[in-house]
Amino acid sequence: MTLMLILGAIAALYCLRLLFRSAKFAMPVGAAIALGFALRDLGFGWLTILGSALIAGLAVLALGRRLVRGAAPLPVKLCVILTFVGAAAFAGYQAGTALAILGGLEAGAEQGLAILAGLVTGYASWHDLVSPADSTERPALPA
Repeated sequence: MTLMLILGAIAALYCLRLLFRSAKFAMPVGAAIALGFALRDLGFGWLTILGSALIAGLAVLALGRRLVRGAAPLPVKLCVILTFVGAAAFAGYQAGTALAILGGLEAGAEQGLAILAGLVTGYASWHDLVSPADSTERPALPA
């Protein structure tokens, strides 16, 4: 019984980590969903909608990272960063609110947890957007 509680707690923490790590992709996912709904209203098929939405989401993410890490002017970089961070912070705030409601916290603690979750998720999005891509160097195979 104790082992199941420990494994359940580990699984719950992993799911929370996944939830907040996924929130930093709020802007590309939102763009993909918006395009998907627009194409659905225009009468396109599901395969076209899914393919176009996937390409749009990846393009928004790649373009945002390229603009921030490239030689774009500072106002452009700030606008892109604030757009991505704002969307991620809002998603984190909503996730924090949902977790606080599920936990049955008081109103003040609920609001505090939601704000903290939004700030942490916004910071994670900013860090992911600004930091260079980490490439893991693999050791050479012995001959």
